[in-house]
Amino acid sequence: MALTTTTLSGSIKLNDRQLTLAAFTNPSQGAISSPTFLVVDGECMLVTDTTNSPTLGVSRGHASPVPGQPTVTCSAHNTTAPVVYGLASDFTQSIATDGTAGVASFSISTNGTYTLPVVDCVIYINKAGVCAITINGPNKDQVNKVKFVSLTANAHTITYTAGWYGNTTSSDVVTFPSTIGAVWQQTAKNGVWNADVGGGTTGNVTGPA
Repeated sequence: MALTTTTLSGSIKLNDRQLTLAAFTNPSQGAISSPTFLVVDGECMLVTDTTNSPTLGVSRGHASPVPGQPTVTCSAHNTTAPVVYGLASDFTQSIATDGTAGVASFSISTNGTYTLPVVDCVIYINKAGVCAITINGPNKDQVNKVKFVSLTANAHTITYTAGWYGNTTSSDVVTFPSTIGAVWQQTAKNGVWNADVGGGTTGNVTGPA
């Protein structure tokens, strides 16, 4: 069997035990004692009920189906968050959706102001149109890297009012190209976000100058 990719149809909260996918074909049909797992952002879940497919019952924050690989604890997930699902035997890497062992991943699909995670992570931007993201500053004791990856061909923007170089007017916005796969990465240190590269462009993303 092969893993299947889809998206969430509607957001889910931290304690929800039911979710709806854009599409679901039960891979366990005909399989013998082989449970179905799905990964939403970086959280692994065990599928417990397919009666009302594509609405599924799930066990949250489950251990990775790959022995010895880490998992990510429960978290809320936005609508259209990327999902990977399949039989336990289909998974060969970490449960992180980008294949990076132990790295948490999240998704953003709506305009808004966000407080970013305090751990190293990947944030996928998957809004169908341009996503206008504003980020709050990190805590003063926070030290972590956050990588943004565009999953849609739109010129998303990230605004950091304080400015990546401490300038509130000339280094406060990064703009993604209208292509899939563009990347922006930043590091928290001393209560501010720092660009991981110099100004200008990086990975086809127009960075703060």
